[in-house]
Amino acid sequence: MPKETFFNLPPEKRERIEASAIKEFRDYYFDASSINRIVEEAGIAKGSFYQYFEDKKDLYKHVMNIIIQKKLEYMTPTLMNPMDLDIFSLIKEMYVSGLNFALHNPEFLEISNRLLSDPNHDLYKEIVEENKEKSDQVFHQLLKMAEERGEIRSGLDLSLVAYLLTSLNISVSDYYMKRNETKTYSKEMLDVVESFLDVVKYGIKC
Repeated sequence: MPKETFFNLPPEKRERIEASAIKEFRDYYFDASSINRIVEEAGIAKGSFYQYFEDKKDLYKHVMNIIIQKKLEYMTPTLMNPMDLDIFSLIKEMYVSGLNFALHNPEFLEISNRLLSDPNHDLYKEIVEENKEKSDQVFHQLLKMAEERGEIRSGLDLSLVAYLLTSLNISVSDYYMKRNETKTYSKEMLDVVESFLDVVKYGIKC
């Protein structure tokens, strides 16, 4: 987390520093990114940087939090009224919201893709694993609601199913990227989501 001194800065200066960091992490993988370029772009002294952040990782995690919060804004309308949709339609709408987020925020998508491209990196383990737990909790709540409404069979290990859905969520994006040899999303992503949901809903048994 940034230091209190960062949050005490005028909004315009905070946004300038954040914009500089977003540009740097969009253009470079974390290990190749440079504090020197960030402070130069932001127009601040390098000494000031350490008054605001512990180190480069602290700034990177702040940027990732910005991305997560922005993505949640796209998903909030869907999650605000979960009773209006069955569990499978709800999951699809979550993907649609995520796709719209990616299409409208390509710089955030590029930063996320760089992180996801190296699952062995310490940052991946630190950031993705932390958010997996939050995702598990959301899916568990939705599954519990679906079970109570009779949309899924009772007696399932909901914690296990929630964990699997979170893992598959990442895998579906990875599958799409590799199949299309691209790092950008398009409306074709929804075809992949439809196929994924078909497997989730009906399984693979004849």
